[in-house]
Amino acid sequence: MDSNHSAPAIVITVINDCTSLWHEVLLGIEEEGIPFLLQRHPAGDVVDSAWQAARSSPLLVGIACDRHTLVVHYKNLPASAPLFTLMHHQDSQAHRNTGNNAARLVKGIPFRDLNS
Repeated sequence: MDSNHSAPAIVITVINDCTSLWHEVLLGIEEEGIPFLLQRHPAGDVVDSAWQAARSSPLLVGIACDRHTLVVHYKNLPASAPLFTLMHHQDSQAHRNTGNNAARLVKGIPFRDLNS
């Protein structure tokens, strides 16, 4: 599937309007200077939605989230094998580091420890 987006950005699929729950992840992406594009869907599987987002992103990285889980996926990984999975109950630093790492995947630089 080719990208339908003209500007390079990480595509983020938000399922059930839960953007505010994942604010720290978005801040982590912004800290690394990588743009993102939010697209809202009323329902869907988080892992599959993240993979589809990665396939549609010019940067090859996609994220999907619902009220409980956030998944970071890379276009070249198998659809059922996301790179990172984050649960909402994890601390804000893990959320921020996950956003940093999604952006670092785009940049091709080492990941941060999710729990540091």
